[in-house]
Amino acid sequence: MTTEAGPEFSLPEDIGDLPAVKHWLEAQARHWNRSQEDADRRRKLDTLRSFCVIQQIDPDALVRSLFRPTPEGPRIKLKRRRIVMEQIAEFEAKAREETQDVRRARDTGNVVRSFLIHNGVAMSAPVVR
Repeated sequence: MTTEAGPEFSLPEDIGDLPAVKHWLEAQARHWNRSQEDADRRRKLDTLRSFCVIQQIDPDALVRSLFRPTPEGPRIKLKRRRIVMEQIAEFEAKAREETQDVRRARDTGNVVRSFLIHNGVAMSAPVVR
């Protein structure tokens, strides 16, 4: 899924100011009972930014694209979630090719998964072999 912007797609300078990203960072801090160091926070934001640029979608739109309204409240769009999980796997595979480091590549995918999980999207990853 892409935004309407097409080839002119861009993200704000600091994606940390976007609502879904703020929510993620705050939820992580509460979960781990500590705030992140600047370098770790910057690495995660850069990773999420890279994924969003490749997919041509901003983080808030990515989260919105995964939910549909129902009378009982928002529900996850399962087909869309499968597509995003495949996109994350491809992003991770690209990182593995570039770094030749399975652990670092998995961490790259996990940053995006963490963002989605903390925004209410159930995620899983295939087993690393």
